[in-house]
Amino acid sequence: MSEENKPIEIEPDINTDAEQQPDVCLRLKGLDTEVTLPNLNSADLPIELVNVVLIVKSKVVLSEEETFHATAVFLAYLQEMQPTLWNKLRKAGNPLGWISAIVKGWAEGSGLDPKSFTSSSSINSTIRR
Repeated sequence: MSEENKPIEIEPDINTDAEQQPDVCLRLKGLDTEVTLPNLNSADLPIELVNVVLIVKSKVVLSEEETFHATAVFLAYLQEMQPTLWNKLRKAGNPLGWISAIVKGWAEGSGLDPKSFTSSSSINSTIRR
């Protein structure tokens, strides 16, 4: 005899006393634009970014592979959620350099350590020196 599944009621663990983190505004020199992005330390972080922010916060320094993974997630977020910026980036030279600079500025403005991104995605790491 099988028992019916009884739903378990849950509630999110929300700290209503937590200070709301301000959004991050970046002025992009050369693109003549400003962009406002959600604070990466905010409890209201867009769900699309939760995975990558947890990865970034869980490490002191990201490996090159983790850096590229994080950059890809941020790139996808910008493409889908920031179409005006995305269109400007499509026309700009050195798009990987711009993405790297935006992500580092975004992290710094959010209070995360931008140095955790160990390698610059704007250079070719396969060149032997």
